[in-house]
Amino acid sequence: MAEAKPYEWSQTDSEVAVRFPMPAAAGKDIKVKTESSHLTVSLAGKSVFKQELANKVEVDDCFWALEGADESRTLVITLCKKKDKVQWRGLTKEEEEQVPGPDVMAPDFDVMGLEHDDDDPERVEEQEQNEIKLEARYKKLLEEKGLQDESTLQTFFALFDNCIQLYRLNKLHTYLQDVLPECRKRTDKYKLKAVQAMAFVLWKQSKFKEALPLFHEMEDILGKGAALCENIAHTYNSMGNYVKAEDYFRQALKFIEQEHGLNRGNRGGVLLGLGLVRDRLGKHREALPVIKQAYDFYKERANGAPASLQAKAGISCAKLHAKLGEMEKAEVFIREAVMMYEVTCGETSPLTASAYHELGKCLWAQRKREDAQKALARAYELESMKDAWDLVTLLEIHNTLMDTHLKDTTNINRTKFQEYFKTTEFVTGRVRKNLPQDGNAAVYYKAAGELKSWGGKYSEAQELFNEAIPLFEKEKAMDCSGLIAACRDMLSFCDRNLAGQQNSPMNFDVPTNKEESLAEPYDGPVFEEVQDDDEHAAMEEVARAAFGAGTSSSSAALAAPPCEYRLAVPEDFEQALRLCAECGRTPLLADQAGFTTHLHGSGAGLCWAAVSSGSVVGFAVCGSDGIHAHVQQLLSSSIVGGRAKEELRHGLLERCAEACREKGLRGMRAEPSVAGERGGELFEALAWKASHFVYGSPATVVEEAPAAAAAPAPAASSSSSSSAAKPAAPKDLGTWAKVDVEKELVADEGVDPSIVPEKVIQKEDFGPEGQGLELPTKITKYSWDQTKANVSLYIPFDGVGSLPEGDIVCVFRPRGVLLVISHAGKRHWYKVPNLCTDIDTEASGRKLKSDHVVIKLRKAEQGREWSALDDSKERYNKDREFRLQHGDLKGASTEQLLADMYKNANDEERAGLRDAMRVNQEKRKADANPGKGA
Repeated sequence: MAEAKPYEWSQTDSEVAVRFPMPAAAGKDIKVKTESSHLTVSLAGKSVFKQELANKVEVDDCFWALEGADESRTLVITLCKKKDKVQWRGLTKEEEEQVPGPDVMAPDFDVMGLEHDDDDPERVEEQEQNEIKLEARYKKLLEEKGLQDESTLQTFFALFDNCIQLYRLNKLHTYLQDVLPECRKRTDKYKLKAVQAMAFVLWKQSKFKEALPLFHEMEDILGKGAALCENIAHTYNSMGNYVKAEDYFRQALKFIEQEHGLNRGNRGGVLLGLGLVRDRLGKHREALPVIKQAYDFYKERANGAPASLQAKAGISCAKLHAKLGEMEKAEVFIREAVMMYEVTCGETSPLTASAYHELGKCLWAQRKREDAQKALARAYELESMKDAWDLVTLLEIHNTLMDTHLKDTTNINRTKFQEYFKTTEFVTGRVRKNLPQDGNAAVYYKAAGELKSWGGKYSEAQELFNEAIPLFEKEKAMDCSGLIAACRDMLSFCDRNLAGQQNSPMNFDVPTNKEESLAEPYDGPVFEEVQDDDEHAAMEEVARAAFGAGTSSSSAALAAPPCEYRLAVPEDFEQALRLCAECGRTPLLADQAGFTTHLHGSGAGLCWAAVSSGSVVGFAVCGSDGIHAHVQQLLSSSIVGGRAKEELRHGLLERCAEACREKGLRGMRAEPSVAGERGGELFEALAWKASHFVYGSPATVVEEAPAAAAAPAPAASSSSSSSAAKPAAPKDLGTWAKVDVEKELVADEGVDPSIVPEKVIQKEDFGPEGQGLELPTKITKYSWDQTKANVSLYIPFDGVGSLPEGDIVCVFRPRGVLLVISHAGKRHWYKVPNLCTDIDTEASGRKLKSDHVVIKLRKAEQGREWSALDDSKERYNKDREFRLQHGDLKGASTEQLLADMYKNANDEERAGLRDAMRVNQEKRKADANPGKGA
């Protein structure tokens, strides 16, 4: 006989009610913990329920209450379903699995139950099973009822929501070719859903020009709103129309204020988009304050807790600081992001992996060798474990890690390379198993073979080189003869060591000279000149066709037009074709699809455009093989002549070189014909010196050492460093660096901008004691109360009363307090940098108890009641007053005001609001049925 359950449950379309009889001994000892998919209940200190729920719930909308009195008391927990109208087959996952599932092909099957949950993006197996079920049902309904039937459309959009997470873009695009025209005939919700679905698919396919009219169609149907304006802004941004992008981002900010209030909604995301606009225009210093606003937004919202969005914005700040050469500032942001990602996303999260990669690059740029090696080794390990792993990223990390051991050093300890064998072997196995065996795979086998050679595993290295060579020989997309020659040289090196013909010590000093030691601490590109011999005849023929020197002549050279340089986007294709025609060149990428694929593939982040008066006047096509960047075509408009043409080409090449450095590639290569008949002169004009094979910057061209002086180890990849001065900061930092967005928007409407509450939180600086505080040691538990004269803080900490007096430090500031407890080699801390109002620092103090610290804060204004410990409530009240008078709450109904209060209330206040709502509902029912109570 089945054991009786200690609860009863029932459901409606939107809620699940769970009822527990209350034991007499329970009293007020009731603990209920609701999570998105779990429920835990404890009565009188005894656990009565702790299980995974059958489906997800909206945690913020769940609540519990006591019904009845004395022995008939019942605990009623109300769970708000995440998916309305989905009928639960059981309360718990275990119960649901015991009930047979419905037939997906049955007429009354509820497809809502199979729709993808955005909170579970990683449940791939479940999504793939649902895809099979939904697609079978959709095809059956399509055949039996046609697209006009609502059940067919409902099933299709459930299939869409599931498949979009699996990135089935081509399949969905094909289906939507039929669905969209049929839905456009309708006047219900399916018209908008179809337009939105097609716009989203096209955007994901990087068909921004095709997606844009659909977003505008949605704008006509819905009217403008925050989310739609943001989507349109991102589309214009991807198309390279930065003026339109900025305009729509600003509109999105305005709607966020109207829909959500100041400093709420997705304001941080919009500010990040605005910063990206500035960044893509090459205006890094203008972009920085905008990105910093986004960072501050997420930081304030997190209220001191680790937050992944704050970390994301911090990484963006770090990248801009790095581009401006401010590496120490970049390091601070990245270290914080690493810590936050580890806490919020997990130590093995893809975001944690990317943050470690950024940290490694930043540390290596500062030549903090050992710290960089640790960060890069961790990034290498984590990236190799990712489900959606990327070979190019792995090669970038691998190459940078190799550089930390081989570059700018006086000693090479080859045993250090053995520390990376395990990761390299794991990646090699994945490349063999999961990737096409082509030139890309060969590049990794070669890199792994070089690592094995440096680590002294010559036989294993030979196997990898022998795997790489035939794959390079079959590769037709590019000339691989140099890579093949390098592999054969390394094979010979391994042969000599295995035969005992060469003594290659595992630790040796590297000869240096004074000039090299004065070089700048970052790499410049190496322009490699392809030799004109029979081996490269075929490549030379292609080069002559693609990089012909003939250009349209002009009788008079025009003055240099003012140019802005930015990364190339797919929408530049038509203008790139026009430039090819003007220059008499054959386009390397002759169709839109190939052009787009290149910009999102091997050319990502490497191709640049020069823009003047809205037109592209110069273009550089570059690509990467994962180790080096390759300049493949350099174009400049026929309207630009003489010195202006040279300046434009210089500008494009310099940005390609900078992109090469930022990606951690070993160098940049180009045939001289890329720049026309006098290409070598162009490189030399950039201050690059020519050797037999390469053009290198003047400070770091490495002269070939005599054979007798060569180090008895594998040859390191050639490299050089640029000695170019850092660009001066622009005098005008741009509008977004100087303007308060809300004040600007209010001023646009003719209202005095001084009415806008200040967003910036004034926080106290606690000096040296406030430095180096780590999130894992933050004290999060505390309580407080107040009298007319004092505010008392109670901070629990086991055994604090027995610690030495000097291990407890309390710092008081007029609007802040910091407590630091040093124990077991760690600094535990609690701080409030923005107290509600001022305190008298001289009259404030602290007392130690056996298991807690009592901090007494003397109020500067005696008798004033503090609304909260910090100033958040005060700022919220000022913000709400502004919204009531001038913002989104102006003219709001009572229901809207209550809804806003609920959204911004804490748990205790929400419970009170729910009780009030319940009382009002009961009163309305009683008023509607006056006879029933008699």
